[in-house]
Amino acid sequence: MESLISISLESVSCPFCKSNESNFWVKENGFNAVKCCECGLIYVNPRNTQSVVDKAVTTGHHSEVQGGRNVVGRRSKRKVLKYQRVLGAIFKDVWSTNRTISWLDIGAGFGEIVEALSSLAPKGSQVHGIEPMGPKAQNAQRRGILVREGYLNSVKERYDFVSLVDVFSHLPDFRPFLLEIKKVLNNGGQIYLQTGNIADLRGSNDVPTQLDLPDHLVFAGEKHMIAYLEEAGFKIIEIVRVRNDTFVNFAKSLIRKIQGRQISLVFPGTSEYRSLRIRAQLK
Repeated sequence: MESLISISLESVSCPFCKSNESNFWVKENGFNAVKCCECGLIYVNPRNTQSVVDKAVTTGHHSEVQGGRNVVGRRSKRKVLKYQRVLGAIFKDVWSTNRTISWLDIGAGFGEIVEALSSLAPKGSQVHGIEPMGPKAQNAQRRGILVREGYLNSVKERYDFVSLVDVFSHLPDFRPFLLEIKKVLNNGGQIYLQTGNIADLRGSNDVPTQLDLPDHLVFAGEKHMIAYLEEAGFKIIEIVRVRNDTFVNFAKSLIRKIQGRQISLVFPGTSEYRSLRIRAQLK
């Protein structure tokens, strides 16, 4: 039964505009990413069935990739320090009021962003995380970080803020997920969302990193992210666009290339790829 499930694939229409017209974009780990002819969104097609996706999300293991692939990873202290700086700057106005807040980090992983936010938020604030991948959530819990194991639809509390950092591409369909986010936000609540603008690029050779198929399923551009949020009733407060094609990342990519990883080498300062850091508020 396991072997049959692991090779189950389904053809899908564009998750954004529902068009069935697309062109091949790139192949990685035996999976194809295609670009929608109508809206330009990039997505895996055909892709794993939902049962296979769910298993990978909770265990961190992609058995359908040749040789298997473990994406659990490990906790990063550097990530904690990074988001102390990033969120400290983008939400400077929130921290300066010294008003207690509630915040939920969705897809919290090992709890690094929960740690960063806990150091930024005024004393008495509630900062929690929700993470479906058991090994990650359990690791955070063992270290005393408030990360619950499970899916967003299990959350009953409401929060002033939610964050979604590098989670978008893991989601087969973002629209229903945004509705779940709205259910846990207080009136006038805010979202911090971070993802790449891969669908804005001319071709896959302009991507200064791996796509990590089929762990990542959907790749948007800036126009897609704005449309998703505005359609769901959010008003964009700020978008910060950050370069990723640095000399440091080029060196890392070169090492991965030498190790046999399927990755494009993008010379520093030449790619149009940006990490989008988006802050928006419910109208």
